[in-house]
Amino acid sequence: MNIEHSINEYADWIGEVLRFTMVETDDSFIYTPVRFDDVTIALSKQKLQEEIDLLSSFQASSDTILSTDKSYEIIVREESPFFRFTPRPRGNGIVLEQEDEDNHVSYTLGRPSNEFVLYLIQKAALLGEPRALHRPVMSSPIMRRELEGELCILDLLRKFIGGRMSLKVTSQSKKSASEFEKFSTAFLFNISYNTDTAFVQQRDFEELLRTGRITRNRRQDIEDIDPPRRSYISDLIHHYQLAIGTESPMLEYISFYHIAEHFFEMIFTDALVEKVRNKITHADFSYRRKKDISSLIKDIGKSIKLRDDSVTFNEQEGLRLTLERYVDLNELKNKLNEYDSSLIDYYKSNTVSFSGARKVDLSGEDDSLIFKHLASRIYKNRNSIVHSKDSEKSKYTPFRDDGTLVKEVPLLRFISEQIIFETSTVI
Repeated sequence: MNIEHSINEYADWIGEVLRFTMVETDDSFIYTPVRFDDVTIALSKQKLQEEIDLLSSFQASSDTILSTDKSYEIIVREESPFFRFTPRPRGNGIVLEQEDEDNHVSYTLGRPSNEFVLYLIQKAALLGEPRALHRPVMSSPIMRRELEGELCILDLLRKFIGGRMSLKVTSQSKKSASEFEKFSTAFLFNISYNTDTAFVQQRDFEELLRTGRITRNRRQDIEDIDPPRRSYISDLIHHYQLAIGTESPMLEYISFYHIAEHFFEMIFTDALVEKVRNKITHADFSYRRKKDISSLIKDIGKSIKLRDDSVTFNEQEGLRLTLERYVDLNELKNKLNEYDSSLIDYYKSNTVSFSGARKVDLSGEDDSLIFKHLASRIYKNRNSIVHSKDSEKSKYTPFRDDGTLVKEVPLLRFISEQIIFETSTVI
């Protein structure tokens, strides 16, 4: 890997991720936590340079994979309500080590290596967002005890990077990246099968930044949160909590979609009733004329259909009407810009590869056209996720399409939050 950044840049990025202030001396970088200004931690320039030099010996085969011909390290996340395999704060960061004497391969599951951490920081810095990697994992008392112990700043950094773990596979003989991938996939399956805990490879770098991007514009300290002033529809809150509580982009997207879907039938029915009312009260309508009645029946028939003795309606139209009623486009654009300033242009310039969903120009002048295209994009994504038959031309494949879907999630999240607020009442 070609390292084009200076040691001072890495030192600055470390301070940004940890949210520590940093000063430079002749032979070290001195870090001070903002919350504990009586504590300082030194990182020698020699130590940091050695780690950077080691990083240069690796190849990045993807955004979340570092490898050599004898080692392979990937970021993984634990999908479990109990997080049974979280490294202990006072330990060495290793959760599990195994030796495969037959294949001369060893596995290490635990916190990412120093090199991987520096690589992730570099990736985030190139996006201008090293702070987005920060994910608090300790209360203030535990944090102080940690800082007062014998601690290297890089060890602390490994605990804060996205709350993630890594799997490192090393081999006594040279292996290709595809061979290492087979070993890592088999190892993760063995853990999942025997412990009923899913370990999933984190394939998309954007997902590592998600929580940091959200929390930087909201209140991170629970003490700063005001008591509620509004009452919300409980079903919507349940879907919202499920969405933000999962690491799966697929489940997150569908849960946010359910928030909008809650109102489809009501809003569609209201719109249809208003359409019929306008029709029958219009000056040129007469209930005595057969053609007027026939025309009215045709209009209603276009909107609703009978299926299995029940009435169905156009869900995409229900989604469009829901968006028009509850979503403020200017507020939506502001939220997206605060989260990631590149997203609005992304939606304007890119279709969705797995669903074929159309582009959406959120900055266009015709609001009705924006809502139409927005509903189409969201609905096609939803259908591709829900309907996954082999015969389907447009379908979502878990993990493979996560990198694309994760860019669609913020759009639907901010829409669902507006819907929750707009349908709430003052307590």
